[in-house]
Amino acid sequence: MRDSALREDTTPTGTTAESDGDVAAAFATRAQADHDDVIDQLVAFGDAIRDNRGVHAAVELLVVLETETDEALEEHEQQLEALAETVGIEHDTVVELYVLPADRVESASDHPFITDALEGGEVYV
Repeated sequence: MRDSALREDTTPTGTTAESDGDVAAAFATRAQADHDDVIDQLVAFGDAIRDNRGVHAAVELLVVLETETDEALEEHEQQLEALAETVGIEHDTVVELYVLPADRVESASDHPFITDALEGGEVYV
């Protein structure tokens, strides 16, 4: 069986492999509308973006925030997690969200998780 035939058989009705980008774009648009003042980077990464999507693959998003306090970071993170859940439900896709402060990303720029996301991901911000 060809890969595309398998994908068609296992993809939920009404979605396509291309919908992964739509999920990330939908999240990015709405996140920017509400949090543009603090979003430093927003990147979709992982198997779904690399088109290695399996039946249970999720869209993974890294959001790097410029915030002045831990309380502000936590508040934005909670709001972004709620948005990710909403967008995931709307698109029938699991959205895995990673929210990190910019200073932590800078200090750990050689960490495999961060390099994979930033170098191999699809940048929205």
